[in-house]
Amino acid sequence: MRCACLIGALAITGACAATPETNIDEQTVRDYVEVGELDDVQHIRVSTRDSWSNLGEYFVIYKTRSGDYLVEFRRRCPEVNDAGMIPGDHRYDQNRLRANQDTLRGCRIGKIYPLTEAQAAELRNLGKGPVQGN
Repeated sequence: MRCACLIGALAITGACAATPETNIDEQTVRDYVEVGELDDVQHIRVSTRDSWSNLGEYFVIYKTRSGDYLVEFRRRCPEVNDAGMIPGDHRYDQNRLRANQDTLRGCRIGKIYPLTEAQAAELRNLGKGPVQGN
């Protein structure tokens, strides 16, 4: 029930805030985290087959074998949109991605939030507007 309410509450800000499909307004995602009462974790297990979806310059959804995570950067990170020269990642441990220590595309990770599949889908769809029915 909370997810359905969350979609309704954020649909108004999300529909107005997005520019390109994957560039969601930073405050919309922050509101989602606050309303959804997402708890952050200090690290996640990673592998070479992981991927991510861009949510703008402050957030990505990081996909691992064990699930999806919302990764928040400590500062604006235009590198997640840049197809050019990419800075290397910095990790203290090859098997873990740690908040406040490691980087993704050269940008320091501030927080990591575990997501359910439904939450990851909601975040990917924020700002896309309502789906037209038949």
